[in-house]
Amino acid sequence: MLIARAKGLQAVGGARLASGLKYLGLVLLILGAGLWLKGGYIFLKAELGQYLINRAWQHSLITGDESKPWVWADTWPVARIQVPSQNINQIVLAGDSGQALAFGPGHTTGSAQPGEVGGVLISGHRDTHFRFLQYLQEDEPIILQNWEGQHTVYRVSSRQVVDEDVLIATNNNIRSLILVTCWPFDSSAPNTRHRFIVHAQAVDESI
Repeated sequence: MLIARAKGLQAVGGARLASGLKYLGLVLLILGAGLWLKGGYIFLKAELGQYLINRAWQHSLITGDESKPWVWADTWPVARIQVPSQNINQIVLAGDSGQALAFGPGHTTGSAQPGEVGGVLISGHRDTHFRFLQYLQEDEPIILQNWEGQHTVYRVSSRQVVDEDVLIATNNNIRSLILVTCWPFDSSAPNTRHRFIVHAQAVDESI
């Protein structure tokens, strides 16, 4: 009698365990699907954003006017930066707010406009658009095109790491390009206290 009862309890326990594992598997499946959908949404959002930004850039090249990539955007394309040695071809957006930098490098409004005399200051995230800065070497060419179609060729003159509180000065009498990102590149911290800066000087080269 006791043996039969024990077997019955064992069977019930086994059934409950199987049922629990079944529901656990279902929960994990739902969570996995949710993460997959979230990842897919982020990917599609990024791809759509780049498509709209490129379309706005082409419109600006044709019309010579600023063109927002979407109606509610607080930024618009102002330049294209190309680094042939790194296979880089990116659209630079107006302003360096967090929203602008999420979609591409951002031009600091207070610096010289692309194509004008002075220092052009452009910022970008170290883990996405400006990750390539760590590989730039002195004398490498960088091409900056503004929305009027004018190309300016720069060559890397120096690189440096500074504290985030250091004021990055732009010389208004020299045609230069300053690229800035957070440092170190392999840090997992969302915010770091140092900045990696690439300085480049304009050269008389036709393309």
